[in-house]
Amino acid sequence: MNRESLLAVATLVVVIGAFTTLALAGAVSDPGASETAGAVEDAGRVSLTEITISADEVTGGTATLAVDTYLEHRGGPVRNVTVVHRATDTKTGLVEDTTERDVETLTDESEVVVSGTVDVPRESSYEIETFVYRDGTRTESASHTVDGVDALTPAYADTDVEFHRFGGDSGGSLADVPAVGYSIESSTADAATLAVQSYLTNTGDDAEADLELEVSARQSGSNVVADSATAELSTIESGTTASPTVDLEVPQEYDYYLDAVLWRDGTIVGTYRAVANLGPGSLSVDESVSENGLEVSDFTSNSDSAADDGRAGSDGDASDDSSADGTPGFGVAVTAAALLAAIALARRFQ
Repeated sequence: MNRESLLAVATLVVVIGAFTTLALAGAVSDPGASETAGAVEDAGRVSLTEITISADEVTGGTATLAVDTYLEHRGGPVRNVTVVHRATDTKTGLVEDTTERDVETLTDESEVVVSGTVDVPRESSYEIETFVYRDGTRTESASHTVDGVDALTPAYADTDVEFHRFGGDSGGSLADVPAVGYSIESSTADAATLAVQSYLTNTGDDAEADLELEVSARQSGSNVVADSATAELSTIESGTTASPTVDLEVPQEYDYYLDAVLWRDGTIVGTYRAVANLGPGSLSVDESVSENGLEVSDFTSNSDSAADDGRAGSDGDASDDSSADGTPGFGVAVTAAALLAAIALARRFQ
């Protein structure tokens, strides 16, 4: 082969090699690199940023807790995301409820709120766990503890009417003034009629209606209810105070708790306790000390049958201290017991 032929073959080999290198470089580097970058960009990300828990619907036995989950989205569209909530009783370790919520495809690179709920018994305390799943794989989780679920007010017992706080939230010169007070309307040697006045303020934004107030006079040493009365309340407008008054007839020379109970549709929605000192004791709301002993005949009628509702002021005379044998404050059984005690004492000293 002559010299010119060898140069032509060598030149052809070099040209073919160059084109092969350029082709391979374009096939491997450029298209591949661009595809990989696009795959990373299109994958997208979702992060759990915050969780808030609040009370939703509350009944007598169950509390529904609203759980809002805040997710931050970045990058390309993210699909197949699920948020799961699990409520576990911290005292027993039992799972009370588990719920899940599918999330729509995330595309706008912003923070979204996923709302969910769990139902738990209105008692105990609970650990609320939140899990974020993507394509069936758990990616993130968080946990919060909720205490005082039993203190949540059921919807049927919810009212903005409260026994008035004269001192306000910060106390003040009227902090010791009770929301339930009394005056002596009339009295005899044995009984007194108390005019008991209560102060109820609507602290809400809407008018409140269908409320009923029951006031009882309870003898401090025995918890015997001497008398009680009920007052139907008219509508209480927002920001106003109602002051219903009831009359209670009670035996003299005793100390009493004045128990005020606010009712709505057969449910107690508020309570308050004050005192009425008609005896020698100095009873206070925080103490249950009374120096004078209880005479049961003061709180019962003189008839052979018991009073219909256990209160003074029935057909019998609640203030009559005399028993059937004419002995003031003592019956036949008490007299016999005293006689036996005297005989035993006499034998002891013989």
